[in-house]
Amino acid sequence: MRTLLLGALLLGGLGCTNLHPIGPLARGKSHAPTLEKDAPEPVTVAAPKPVPPAMLIVPGEVTSDNSSSATQKLANEFEYDWKTIPPPSKTAEVSRYKGGVKQP
Repeated sequence: MRTLLLGALLLGGLGCTNLHPIGPLARGKSHAPTLEKDAPEPVTVAAPKPVPPAMLIVPGEVTSDNSSSATQKLANEFEYDWKTIPPPSKTAEVSRYKGGVKQP
């Protein structure tokens, strides 16, 4: 029982080797916090304007007589809209706030 308790204590202690204290009450060496001024400037690119959806069919055109042709038009509209979606941007958009105000 004593060996099991000692083994659990050693394993628990090894898991905490990467924790380092920071702040004014920390003793010994601690890692300096990373500053925002050291970070590289993000690349800002305006997002492209989305393509408006194709309006091949509207709800007022659908009746019980033409329901099968309306479903075909709707399927064509979905396929057209899917093909005209621009690819997503490869850069992340980063917003910076200071004092609750978004910075340009």
